[in-house]
Amino acid sequence: MKHLVRLSFVVLLLLPFVNGCQPIVSEQENNWITYGVREGLSYSEAWRVVQDALLTRGYQFETLSKDDGYMKSEWLHETVESQGVEVRTRVSVKFTYGRRTVRIKVDEDYIIGYKEPGVDIPRVADLKVELRDRLL
Repeated sequence: MKHLVRLSFVVLLLLPFVNGCQPIVSEQENNWITYGVREGLSYSEAWRVVQDALLTRGYQFETLSKDDGYMKSEWLHETVESQGVEVRTRVSVKFTYGRRTVRIKVDEDYIIGYKEPGVDIPRVADLKVELRDRLL
């Protein structure tokens, strides 16, 4: 019995060397960011702000329905040299609660490399900052 416990302990210690030393990153599904639309900014203006922010970053739209308050971009592929990753991103946007709240979800698929916890690729980080500054 003692031999089995020791063997299990050794296996657990050696597991990171066998499995690689990259950190484990868990992505939460349905990870939406919510921004309130400031007073005085109409729904049409807020819609235009979000649409322009996506277009200026090179996204094209797969779905665009102003009446439903929903837009979804196509996948955009890019290589981020500074982070050593090749990634594709897609952005979904939903206006909710009487068009006074904007919910944004960024889907990321890392083709080469992996996501560093707490670090967004530059295109996504800039998009989040611009939308926060222009909508709130």
